[in-house]
Amino acid sequence: MSLMNKAKAMTGKATGRARELTDQAARRVNEEMGGDDLIASTIVRVAEKRERVNKMLEERGCAWRVTGIEVENSLPPKANFILSMVEDAKKS
Repeated sequence: MSLMNKAKAMTGKATGRARELTDQAARRVNEEMGGDDLIASTIVRVAEKRERVNKMLEERGCAWRVTGIEVENSLPPKANFILSMVEDAKKS
């Protein structure tokens, strides 16, 4: 077998292996990101944090509250808190 043919054969094997590893990684990421358990756990933790933060803000007399949550399904999951001024707190 010529040197060129050996190089082509090795390249083909390496490309096939790389494709296989990429497919395995993609399957793992999809399983983790799409896992209902992970999403549910994230939402529960973030909702509990929202309650604790709002209680602290109220105790400190702050007019702002966490009024919304956005959860991004990524690795790791990301949460954004949406703040709004509360009318009752502004009046007191």
